[in-house]
Amino acid sequence: MIVDYHTHTELCKHAHGSVEEYVQRALALGFDEIGCSDHAPLPGNYDERHRMTLEEFYSQYAPKVTDLIEKYRKRIRIKRGIECDFLDWAAEWNLKFIAENDFDFVIGSVHFVGPRGEEKPLFGREYEEVEIEALYEGYFLEIAKSAKAGLFDIIAHCDIVKKFGAFASKRVEGLMWEALSEIKKADLCIEINTSGLRKPERETYPGEKVLTLARDLKIPLTLGSDAHNPDHVGMDFKLATSLINKYGSGRISVFEHRKRTEVKVSHLRGVAQS
Repeated sequence: MIVDYHTHTELCKHAHGSVEEYVQRALALGFDEIGCSDHAPLPGNYDERHRMTLEEFYSQYAPKVTDLIEKYRKRIRIKRGIECDFLDWAAEWNLKFIAENDFDFVIGSVHFVGPRGEEKPLFGREYEEVEIEALYEGYFLEIAKSAKAGLFDIIAHCDIVKKFGAFASKRVEGLMWEALSEIKKADLCIEINTSGLRKPERETYPGEKVLTLARDLKIPLTLGSDAHNPDHVGMDFKLATSLINKYGSGRISVFEHRKRTEVKVSHLRGVAQS
């Protein structure tokens, strides 16, 4: 089976293409499943430049996904997902939002490090070298907290902080291990996210260092392109599936109504990908 569980559409306001265009691309590639996982709204329209509003979710996104599930049901399985930012102060709001919707899977992600009002975004800015150590430490602390939150099924791009530059220390190594240990305790899976291969670091999120820890802890894996354009669907999945074989015993996690099943990964059957 081959799936792409991480896609974004124009409703995210920083991506391009409609939900249906992503579905059609997945069909052209021969996918068994495609996950719809736009960024979830947050209370008070927090970070509204990168996500839909609650009104847009209910009036546009949710009904469109429902319509497409029925329209394409004989051709491809469309999974109802969401990418939800972990923020301490939004946890109760997120819990209510998730509970009120019939998602097949919920992706948890960390895009902000630090307390509200002092948060450091992991997008749209650069950091000085002297800030990187604290950014890494804060990031893996947040990943550990997100795993313990009881909100998510998949932890997204769980070393994305490396986009600001490589950093290693015993403290960071320990926090990385603790974060992965909490993911294991919570019985979550992590994605192999190929979007990092389209960035200057030219490495999946996570890279093989984290994937080695995940293998040691027997953490399940799944696949996501983090597509922000329909052409990104399934991009670099030849490499991603080789990593699944190496670090996940050739098996991926798939979801239905938030129940996880592990299946054997297969290669794309349609348009060739790098």
